[in-house]
Amino acid sequence: MIRNKKKALQFGAGNIGRGFLGQLFSQSGYEVVFADIDANLVALINKKGNYPLRIVGDNPRELLIEDGRAVRVSNEKDVISEIS
Repeated sequence: MIRNKKKALQFGAGNIGRGFLGQLFSQSGYEVVFADIDANLVALINKKGNYPLRIVGDNPRELLIEDGRAVRVSNEKDVISEIS
């Protein structure tokens, strides 16, 4: 667990959540916590603690978004704990 760092709780760890929003929160100094329904995705994010973000366009590149965690949205206690 990261201490003394602001936390952003993002509902949904799909393309927009992990892409634009996850990058924005991470680069703004927030610990990014996702609440998602996909158990495999939640486990993968928690195992690695980060995830790659592929930027496409004229200057394609890959960024590593760090300080990421995830909880199952169906686990009410975990979601409430992240909010509080």
